[in-house]
Amino acid sequence: MCKKLGVTALVIVAALFVLHKLDLDSYLKVWVKRGQHDIKQAIPPEAKIERLRDEIAKLAPEERKARGVIASEMVEVKKLRNQVAETKGNLEKRETALKELKAELDKGVAFVTLDNQKISRDKVEASIARQWDAFKNAKDALKSQEDLLKSREEALDLAKAKLDTMQEKRREMEAKVDKMELEVRKLRLAQTQHNVAIDDSQLAVVMGLADEIDTQIEVAKTDLNLQKGATTDTAVEEALTRKAKTDKALKEMDDFFGGSKVTKKE
Repeated sequence: MCKKLGVTALVIVAALFVLHKLDLDSYLKVWVKRGQHDIKQAIPPEAKIERLRDEIAKLAPEERKARGVIASEMVEVKKLRNQVAETKGNLEKRETALKELKAELDKGVAFVTLDNQKISRDKVEASIARQWDAFKNAKDALKSQEDLLKSREEALDLAKAKLDTMQEKRREMEAKVDKMELEVRKLRLAQTQHNVAIDDSQLAVVMGLADEIDTQIEVAKTDLNLQKGATTDTAVEEALTRKAKTDKALKEMDDFFGGSKVTKKE
């Protein structure tokens, strides 16, 4: 068994080598590609529409997943927004306190009263210096938080727009599939009607043959009448017709020659 597989493999490799040497491998690729195209073309549109519906149905879970991610991000962004607002409010309070404390020092006092305690100027200056450094660091941190908030808000807006586009495109594709399905039904109906037209031609053959038989029967009956001679009614009718033609001709002659009549000799 292994020996047979080895021989088969060698044959395949040799064939591929020959194709490559003869520059036929490109033709093989074209043939395979054309075969794939022909196979796709042979698939009826009804089957492709059914597959398309299945693929569209797969969009719904993706949309649900996207909505879940967006909802979670909305909550996180809201929390971050609240944190930024809270930090900003605290910094404003610290800024006001520092401003007031600096104003006290600017008065040149030797002691500053804080929480009903007198603190020497040196200690207050050292404290305010430390507070100022902490305030600047907090302000930088707030700027980073604001930048992060802005970035996440922009990304969230983009995600919402993408989700809206996905849902809109899905609805458009659903409507398009319905339209394609209707067009295919019309096509199949037209093809069925075309097939009925072939039956109409056969019916025409039948009716033509029937008319030919009727004509043949009438010819045979007429021939039989001619063999028997005209009937009395037919003879009388023909005689009256000939007399009417004669009378008409004589009247026309009288009118033409001035009304003179030829008297018969007795």
